[in-house]
Amino acid sequence: MELKIANAPCSWGIEFADNPANPTWQTVLDEIAGAGYGATELGPLGYLPTDKAALNEALSVRSLGLIAGTLFVHLHKPEERDAILEKTHVTCQILKEQGADFLVVIDHVSSPRTDQAGQVETATRLNDEQWAEMMETLRGVGTVCAEYGITPTLHAHAGTYIEYRDELDKAMRDLPAELMSLCVDTGHCVYAGMDPSEVLRTYKDRVKYLHFKDINADVHAVSVKAGTDFYTAIGNNIFCPLGQGCVDFDEVRQTLIDIDFNGWVTVEQDTDPAAKSDAKTDAEKSRAFIEKAVIAKVA
Repeated sequence: MELKIANAPCSWGIEFADNPANPTWQTVLDEIAGAGYGATELGPLGYLPTDKAALNEALSVRSLGLIAGTLFVHLHKPEERDAILEKTHVTCQILKEQGADFLVVIDHVSSPRTDQAGQVETATRLNDEQWAEMMETLRGVGTVCAEYGITPTLHAHAGTYIEYRDELDKAMRDLPAELMSLCVDTGHCVYAGMDPSEVLRTYKDRVKYLHFKDINADVHAVSVKAGTDFYTAIGNNIFCPLGQGCVDFDEVRQTLIDIDFNGWVTVEQDTDPAAKSDAKTDAEKSRAFIEKAVIAKVA
């Protein structure tokens, strides 16, 4: 196993490009580099510069690479398919220009699922027709990615219509492997009641990219019991620096060795930008943890 580590704008609370509470992209890139990471994700389209020369300069002066972009859209809404595919084209063009490898594909957090995050037994599910429409959109996304040589990786995400194991399994059955790979996020797996190591073993041939995220067990338990909105849970610090939560990274490390995973891991800690938390310090703590508890124990 060989891992290369990055961080992402979401660790600074960047979920939406136009949020007035966002720190500047210059600050975020400065702090990602300053925290010891060599690469970043694109974040929401329009947050980082989209012009090829401007983005290249922003990254190169900080010795940062670009490893992935994110498509965070309402995949379950067929009326948005054309706009989603156009956004995929735009994002993939930027990724290709910067030599990035992956597009992380996530259904957008939406009601009623945002209030049902982590509630696997009772959460609202799409009906068969709605599900089929979402799969059609995802196949279209995969086809567009192939045009640019970008690997699309589906990300099961709390508060969305692809969150729980039954939904992940169904999506993996319905989507051809050549059109859609998998990004396993350790924190979102635990949020949804999944064992990330078991998911990694089951889908080892489709796992192309990883997100390492940790989760506070006490906040998680209270959030699920109370039906707390996903974004409110973020504001309550449900995610924490790696090694301070309940994700079993020893088991994750051993699983990655067993499946011979070699590639990129992006460290993330979803946070509320309005909370003004010290994201750089948390990113440093997470990097130190992964280097000591995961990478060093393999070397």
